Amino acid sequence: MNKSIIVPVFNEENNILNLIKKIEENIEPEDEIIIIDDGSIDGTFDEIKNISHKIIKHEVNQGKGKAIINGIKDAKGELIILIDGDGQDDPSEIFKLLKGIDEGFDFVIGSRFVEDDEKKIKRFTKTALSTINWFGNKSLTLMINLLFNLDIKDSQSGFKCIKTNEIKKLNLISPRYEIETEIIIKSKRNGLKILEVPVHRYERKHGISKL
Repeated sequence: MNKSIIVPVFNEENNILNLIKKIEENIEPEDEIIIIDDGSIDGTFDEIKNISHKIIKHEVNQGKGKAIINGIKDAKGELIILIDGDGQDDPSEIFKLLKGIDEGFDFVIGSRFVEDDEKKIKRFTKTALSTINWFGNKSLTLMINLLFNLDIKDSQSGFKCIKTNEIKKLNLISPRYEIETEIIIKSKRNGLKILEVPVHRYERKHGISKL
């Protein structure tokens, strides 16, 4: 299946080109990369404006959710891969998401918390995922699981793969970070087969988190 890799980005001038290079190394030539510059006020757009991928530019910041929604509208691939523009997720782990699709799942989440075969390996640090973000993620995930009869470990992961025809049926509307929760809840309601796979979360090289 050909893929559309959607990268929402806001003020990541020192991270975005390295991330795009890593994505290019881990996809096929027929796949597309769609970068949505969500009103960056640093040099992000200058960094990406001449690269040979599709660029969607928001003149003002509209939020991560709106960036993802606009990227989905333009996607031509049979699969959509979402990855944040800060470089903390590792494109070399895209294959884990695709393996889940190959196994018959409709929606695969790259989880920082689900156990893997090497349970002793630390897959994130306090600088990659702060204590307050860890606690907020865990609390929100618990609430979602209780309300919607789910068993998700990492509801706020921005690293996902989902079949394009399925995500377009969700009619997403959330403009900001709540998009992560909306995707999971609506996928559950639509009867999608959901899988979590273990991925790493690395420290950001430059800048500060927008969370």
